Amino acid sequence: MDNKEKYEIFCQKTYVPIYSKPWWLDAVCGKDNWDVWLYEKEEEIFAAMPYYMERRGEYRYITKALLTQNNGIIFNYPEGAKNIARQKFEEKVIDAACEFIEGIKLDVYEQQYHYGFDNWLPFYWNKYEAITRYTYVLEDLKDLEAVWLNISSKYRRGIKKGMKNGVFHRGLDYKIFYQEHEKVFLKQGLECPFSFKQWERIYTACREHGAGEILYANDKEGNIASVLFLIWDEQSVYHLLGGNIPEFQRLETYDALVWEGIKFASQKGLKYDFEGSMIKRISKSFREFGGNPMPYFRIRKVFHPEIMREETEKKIRESGVAILKENVRCNSEICKDNIRC
Repeated sequence: MDNKEKYEIFCQKTYVPIYSKPWWLDAVCGKDNWDVWLYEKEEEIFAAMPYYMERRGEYRYITKALLTQNNGIIFNYPEGAKNIARQKFEEKVIDAACEFIEGIKLDVYEQQYHYGFDNWLPFYWNKYEAITRYTYVLEDLKDLEAVWLNISSKYRRGIKKGMKNGVFHRGLDYKIFYQEHEKVFLKQGLECPFSFKQWERIYTACREHGAGEILYANDKEGNIASVLFLIWDEQSVYHLLGGNIPEFQRLETYDALVWEGIKFASQKGLKYDFEGSMIKRISKSFREFGGNPMPYFRIRKVFHPEIMREETEKKIRESGVAILKENVRCNSEICKDNIRC
């Protein structure tokens, strides 16, 4: 068997988040654009690292695939291993992974890890860097009344308004979903970051594997007012895509639709993962639903000196602009106060 065939068997025995499942990677990357590194001992797989390889000009990257929040190393810990043994095992696996990464002559390695991965210290010892990011997760949905009371009062009011203004359904045609969801970006003067063909592959794969559903809200006249696409694995429902259709934003059906998504996750006995965002307004919006902020890591190492130079120069330019803006602000305040004119 090749590594991908072995990985298929590994995924049947070990919890693997949806973003690292072979069928997901086939859909988002294309079958020939991803691979997997395995950590094997005596024909048993103890860890796996699926990865997407991308070429940017002359440079080769292991990087984040489209609409894929995390990949990284997935551990299958030795049976009965206690805390110290698990940490030693993680160190061995990460050291071996770093040896593999550096052996394939990459220019940049950059993967985001699932929030269940919490020990990146062996990467640090191998001269990698980590950027901490956050997602919000509703971990216990057994008691929906308690979940409801934990949502901010402002959002509870908005959800109630949306519930009055909307009629909620499941199962919108995927072609209509794309047309409506694209409007969310067009309203902001942006192109949709994924093509219809890419969306079609992802949607079809999720439906074939019983891991995706479209939720949507109509207004009282039957117009589509908001949309939401959920995916799930054995542990969590993920808030992958969604938004208000711009012309119906005043109806506030989207937050009510998210509440429908949370109830959907509760019915399945799963967590609800908002998938996070480092954009302030989006992060604050997710926070209002009462989820726990869960840190996860973007592990990174640049190997090519030219990329190092370009990134360093960019940071210097950005720092200079920030200092200039601060000086302008300070001088404006001084002038306003007539302290120095």
